[in-house]
Amino acid sequence: MNPTDKNCTSDADPSALSMQEALNKILALCSQTECTEVIDVMTAMHRVSAADIVADISVPPFRSSAMDGYAFKHAEGKAALNIVGSSLAGHPYTGDIPANGCVRITTGACVPDDTDTVVMQENTTVSSAVLQINTLPVHGFNVRAVGSDHSAGSLLLCSGTTLKAPEIALLVSHGINKVTVRKPLTVSVISTGDELHDANTTPGAKLKLGGIYDSNRALLINMLQSPAVQCIDSGICEDSIDSISAAFAQSDNADIVISTGGVSVGDADFVKDALAQTGELAMWKIAMKPGRPLTFGKLNSGAVFFGLPGNPVSAAVTCLFFVKPALRYMQGQALNDIITIEATVDSDLRKLPGRIEYQRGVLSGNAADGYEVSTTGLQDSHVLSSLHKANCFVELPLDSQGANAGSTVTVIPFSAIGDNLI
Repeated sequence: MNPTDKNCTSDADPSALSMQEALNKILALCSQTECTEVIDVMTAMHRVSAADIVADISVPPFRSSAMDGYAFKHAEGKAALNIVGSSLAGHPYTGDIPANGCVRITTGACVPDDTDTVVMQENTTVSSAVLQINTLPVHGFNVRAVGSDHSAGSLLLCSGTTLKAPEIALLVSHGINKVTVRKPLTVSVISTGDELHDANTTPGAKLKLGGIYDSNRALLINMLQSPAVQCIDSGICEDSIDSISAAFAQSDNADIVISTGGVSVGDADFVKDALAQTGELAMWKIAMKPGRPLTFGKLNSGAVFFGLPGNPVSAAVTCLFFVKPALRYMQGQALNDIITIEATVDSDLRKLPGRIEYQRGVLSGNAADGYEVSTTGLQDSHVLSSLHKANCFVELPLDSQGANAGSTVTVIPFSAIGDNLI
């Protein structure tokens, strides 16, 4: 329906589920993978931990200095102090420290047991191995306690944690060189449609009238592919129940099967019928735009099935809001809270009530001065350039008719929902 058509007053469909209802149904049918493997920590980037990880040692394992300076007894800090030695990183001072004595110390070095405070060298004067403290720090200043990062026996990382650079460094700092992770999920991606051509097999070829290049597999595979998710390009199948059913059967080793196209109510939409032959349908139609005709169910092989819309923007939006959370859940990860901000829209945005709508926008500004968002133009779900130009979604509520220029709208930055989209 066209929002400018005076005969169109609503885009509601009583049979459509809300986005939250749909997500709840999806997660209820998904099972968390139990398959794990032990790998080197240095190869674990973006993998998902399969067990809680506990510290075997305290870090730091000794009291260490946070500054280059001098370690001394705080009670003696107002007197002249004799420099009796030095404690360097990796080369601790092991001798006794007499009364009114101190040691030169570097950042990260062991603080001798007979001292309790470190004064930074800029606040001292040294003459003939005698130290005078010009500005006395508080007791214990610049001394890092044993286990101030983590103590032995404490929880380092929870099961379901995505291992990125800080997490890997944290494990290595505790002497951990192996980690148990969940095996990658396997996702089969299929496109349906007699009009589709594969750019890999006919690059640069002149398309026949009515033909288009398939962009959906490229879009979805690159949105989902990661060390924790292995995508299989299962190609294009024609518009027929037999062809689609065969493609489902050939993906029986996948954890998730995704198809695009063929899920609406047209004469060439066969995905639901194929699913009825090879599995079970759990839901169809969501009160959102783009992306209302989303089919979800399970194949007889046990694979979770998503039948996404054929238009690329619709496929991208439903993948972000439903497929990615399902993948996280199946890997034992917590679902991400979607971060939203408020922004002033610089032009009128129009929609029909009845569906929550995600229009593509360009967000600018900052928290201090305020944010502004502008539309990327034509919002039809076939317009990939609206996604390419955008850095956010403008979320327009279910019952709204859009927003007027100068009003405040809710915006979801792409960076808040999927690294692979930006």
